Amino acid sequence: MNLKNKAINFLFPIVGLLCFSCKEKDKKSEIEIYTLKSSDEKIEVPYDSVKKEFIYAPKFEVTKNLLNENPLIVSKEVLCLDTLSGKIELSAEAINKIISLKSSMKHGIKFAICQDKEPIFTGYFWSSLSSYGSTWNCIEYNHSKKVSSSVKLNIYKSNGMNISKREKINFSTYPELIKYLTESNKLECNK
Repeated sequence: MNLKNKAINFLFPIVGLLCFSCKEKDKKSEIEIYTLKSSDEKIEVPYDSVKKEFIYAPKFEVTKNLLNENPLIVSKEVLCLDTLSGKIELSAEAINKIISLKSSMKHGIKFAICQDKEPIFTGYFWSSLSSYGSTWNCIEYNHSKKVSSSVKLNIYKSNGMNISKREKINFSTYPELIKYLTESNKLECNK
């Protein structure tokens, strides 16, 4: 009997650890879209003397400590990304959250798509009504009207104020994003 108790006392923690480990492996990672903590600093717009134009909304890097505490858009509100057409489909709730933010026609609204709060893609929410041009990744939206159903928004890399210079984003340079979207069946919209 004593040997049986010793065996149970020895095996119980191991079985518990194995069960906990299995649950951790089953936990799916999520992607969320965060906006960045606001800064009171005045934004200076650099000037490109070669291209003879101002550089609005340039490329930027993000770390966890620059993200707002809570995500703006949660995983279930990101419906799909079509890398071929350059469209991202967001739920009506997600789009209306973006619309409710204070819009900046010159500077856009910085965001980071994160996997488990680790930034994997950065860009700007950019108003389709802006006459300025970003020089980084953009999700274009109309800030003037709320929506009642999901919408496919343009997602592209902008190259300044000339709209014709927009480029498709090479999503192969964002393998973590593609892996998540593939595993969650959100890559290439089937509608």
